[in-house]
Amino acid sequence: MAEPHFTLTADPANWLMSGALLAAWLLASIYWLRRQPRGDASSANCLVIFASQTGQAEDIARQTHRRVENILSAKGLSSTVLSADEVTHDVLASADTVFFAVSTTGEGEAPDNARRFERDVMGQPADLRGKRVAVLALGDRRYDQFCRFGIRVARWAEAAGANLASDAICVDDLSPEDLARWDGLLEAEGFPQTASGPDPVHHAWKIVSRDRVAAASSDPRADHGNAGLFHLVLRSEAEAKPAWEIGDLFELQLPGGHVREYSIANRPGGNELHLFVRRIVSGGQAGRGSGLLTGADVGASNIPGRIREHASFRPPAGTGPVLAIGAGSGWGGLRPHILDAMAKERPCWLIFGERSSPENGELLREMRSWEGAGNLQRLDLAMSLGGGPYVQDILKGEADRVREFLGQDGAIIICGRLEMGKACLHRLEEILGQDWLASARKTGRIRHDLY
Repeated sequence: MAEPHFTLTADPANWLMSGALLAAWLLASIYWLRRQPRGDASSANCLVIFASQTGQAEDIARQTHRRVENILSAKGLSSTVLSADEVTHDVLASADTVFFAVSTTGEGEAPDNARRFERDVMGQPADLRGKRVAVLALGDRRYDQFCRFGIRVARWAEAAGANLASDAICVDDLSPEDLARWDGLLEAEGFPQTASGPDPVHHAWKIVSRDRVAAASSDPRADHGNAGLFHLVLRSEAEAKPAWEIGDLFELQLPGGHVREYSIANRPGGNELHLFVRRIVSGGQAGRGSGLLTGADVGASNIPGRIREHASFRPPAGTGPVLAIGAGSGWGGLRPHILDAMAKERPCWLIFGERSSPENGELLREMRSWEGAGNLQRLDLAMSLGGGPYVQDILKGEADRVREFLGQDGAIIICGRLEMGKACLHRLEEILGQDWLASARKTGRIRHDLY
């Protein structure tokens, strides 16, 4: 086949016409990009806003948006779904209807992706007169501040003049009965169930192996005990190979529609998921989720679950050193991040705690092998059996080395119990300063998953 032959013209008129066509194409491209859903948020007739720590509220918000969008688009109206921290007073101004799906974290606090919204939007005068607002609040009655952030959102909207469709609909542990009230509200607002997208699909999984890697222990600060930490390997029984990203969760489906979530502890790829599950015991009874996973026989099949996206716990940005901090079952969340950082040859320092003895080789063997091979630049263990030290104590004692290690472009990952995480964040603020942490949050160099 003969090669095509091109000839460049020297005619200025042709060059001018080409330039005009290029400029027109660029302007059209810019206009098209500006017309994408995120760009239309400030002119949408309906907003669906989510504040989500682990992704549950985001899932419900996106299902709600699909349901709303099908109806509104047929009427020539627009809608969009967005994270709370993308919301401004200008975005709210043009909307006629606003649906919130928000969770509560910690002691009645806003999720990470709603902190700016609470400070800059809820914290400033707002005018929501004439707007129809509904709030779905996710929570767990085991915590004192049940659905507290969602209730604050509803009260703020009402105080700003909004017409509330109802009081905040509070959902206990994803109760199907509570979620049915949200379904009924949407129906009453003119968005029937038939317009909704499909519910999440849970596939069957098999328990391939299970090993107890940390012994039972008691914690005087907790109202429950535990029968040890277990390392499980699950294999999907579906034909399709499971797909996930670092930070994602395995969502275990329980009877009655309840779910329990566990960090996926291995890097993406393959047909198996690794989990680290603490067998929680209260009143002589094992927890619903941990009891099922740690009590079923190895080889048990038809375990219902699915992989769920956890976009806020992706690997931290940058190429600088990584300080990883965690304790107990938080190892499941930390482990893939450390593997990823080591593969990218980022210097890693791990500070890990467990209510056990330093001789607990099953849990610590892998960490120590990484240190021995030079993949971990440093490993510090807080074996707190007997009252300390805790990981936050190690941070305090190594303040100068933490500053030196992280420099200006380092990253931080924290995973574990809420109390531990808050104590570590407080200590890091003392060591690094508010400006360093604010910059790290803005640039995506700090990630934490606390429960």
